[in-house]
Amino acid sequence: MTRTQSFALVGGGMAAVHAAETLRLEGFCGRVLLISEENRLPYDRPPLSKALLTGDMTFDGCLLRPASWYDEYGIDLMLGVRVQSLDPHTSRLRLGTGAEIRFDRALIATGARPQTLGGLANSSDTVLALRTADDAEKIRAALVPGTHLAVIGGGFIGAELASSATALGCEVTMFEATAAPMAAVLGERIAHSLVSLYRANGIRVLTGTPVRELNTGPRGVEITSADRRTWRADAVVVSAGAVPNVELASAAGLRVSDGIEVDETAATSAPHIFAAGDVANRPETRFGGRVRIEHWQNAQNQGASAARAMIGQRAPFGEVPWFWTDQFGLNMQVTGFPHRADRVVERGSIEEGRFAAYYLSGRSLVAALGVGRAGEVHLARRLIAEKAEVACEALADTGLRAAVLYAAEA
Repeated sequence: MTRTQSFALVGGGMAAVHAAETLRLEGFCGRVLLISEENRLPYDRPPLSKALLTGDMTFDGCLLRPASWYDEYGIDLMLGVRVQSLDPHTSRLRLGTGAEIRFDRALIATGARPQTLGGLANSSDTVLALRTADDAEKIRAALVPGTHLAVIGGGFIGAELASSATALGCEVTMFEATAAPMAAVLGERIAHSLVSLYRANGIRVLTGTPVRELNTGPRGVEITSADRRTWRADAVVVSAGAVPNVELASAAGLRVSDGIEVDETAATSAPHIFAAGDVANRPETRFGGRVRIEHWQNAQNQGASAARAMIGQRAPFGEVPWFWTDQFGLNMQVTGFPHRADRVVERGSIEEGRFAAYYLSGRSLVAALGVGRAGEVHLARRLIAEKAEVACEALADTGLRAAVLYAAEA
C-alpha cells in the first residue's frame, strides 16, 4: 500500500469510523476519505432511543470520535454529502455536488433506514420514525409530560422508546401486529413475558393489531387498525423494523439480496469494493446460510475486519452476534441465532429481573437471552462459537456452565 492510494468509505456510522481507524492503526498511509450524508460528526446510535431521548446524555456524548480525532488520524471527512453513484469499472464515485472521486478500494457502510409500512412513517411533526439524531430531537420535542404517544411496533427499539417516553411522563400505547412482539425470533413464551413486562410498567400493549392508516390533524393523529378500529394519539413513532440501504450498490451492479452480499472477508461481488455493518449480508459458516445483522458490535468489528481486508489482510469474519437493550430499568442481552432453535429452556423471571433463556438445536446451543445474567450470556456466546453441546435437562436447574460440563461427561 502506497501513499498514492485512495480508500473511500461511504457512510458515517460505526462501521465506517472503525474501518478508518483500523486502516491507520494497521499502517495504511494513503488517503482515507469518509463521506457521510449527515451534516453531523459520526455518532453512536444506541443512545438515540435511550439516554439522548431522556436527556441523560447530550449529543456530544454520543460522538464516536471528537472533531480533532479526524485531523489527528488524517481522515478526510466530508459531511452532508451524498454519494450519487459508484462505478466499479472505473473505480469512481460521483457525488451529489457533481464532483467525481477516484478510489483504489471502497467500503459501503450505508446502514439501514426505518421500514415505512405502506407510508405510515410520513414526514410530519406528529408521525415520526427514529434513525438519526435529528429524528431523536424531533421525538424528544414531542415527549412533554402528559403527551399520549403511540409506538407502532413492539420490537426492542419500540420498547426502548416506550420506556424512555414513560420515564418522561408520557402515556404510551404500543401497537403490535402479531400475537406477541418478536415471537417468531424469541419464542412465544418469552415474547409474552415481554408483553407482561411492558404492561407492568404502564404501557398499554395492543397485540394482534396491525395499523393500516394514520391521519394527522389539529387534534393529533388518528390511528386505524386493519379491522377499522380507531384510536387517537398526540404523536406516533413508527418502529417497525429497518430496510438496508442497498440502492448505491444495486445501481452499481453489485450482488444484492437482503443487503449487499459479501464473502467472509466483507468483499462484494466486485473484489475491490467491500461492505460492512447493517447493510452487509455475509455467510454464516457455523450453521449455514447468510445473515445480515443490525447490531452495534457487528458494525464495529466487521468494519475493522473489512479495513484489514482492504489492505490485504484477508481473514474470515464470522463472530457470533451479541446485542443488548435497556428498558424499564432492566438490561437484556441476546447472543446467537434464536431463530435456528427447535426448543428453548428457561430459568428465572423476566419481570423479577433475573432470567435466562437458552436456545437449542438438538443439543447444540445456538442462542441465549439473559436479564441480569450478563456473565452467562457471554459464556453462551463463546460456546455458540464452539458449537458446544449442552445437557438440556440440567439447564433449567443448574445453569449453563454445569449443563456443558454434564454434557461433556455424558
